[in-house]
Amino acid sequence: LFKAVITNDGKEAGRLMISRAKYERCSQVEGGIETFSKGIEDIVSEFHDRRKQGLTLGVVRIGTLLSRVLDLCRVHGVEIDPAMSNIVMSTLVLEGLGRTLDANLNLIDIALPFILGRGKV
Repeated sequence: LFKAVITNDGKEAGRLMISRAKYERCSQVEGGIETFSKGIEDIVSEFHDRRKQGLTLGVVRIGTLLSRVLDLCRVHGVEIDPAMSNIVMSTLVLEGLGRTLDANLNLIDIALPFILGRGKV
């Protein structure tokens, strides 16, 4: 899922969210899966558009984007794994802390090697 987001494949990210959900209403509504996936695609595209300006904590409000994802899940009845909810909350806290420490930190430059499995701690 995170790989789909980072590689700007929002539709796939949406489909993965639905397929991994314990409960979802999208498949019960005609066009529901496509509508949800398009919503996720729009959010992911906005993320990548802002990334072109430099994906720094000062430019991109990750918490706002994640809140939109949660709202989309609520509207379309896609259950979020509790671990994902914890990730969202942790990200909100870390985003605020990170912005306070260094608003110019480029998140993609740091995270991409780890997401693609090439990073070392």
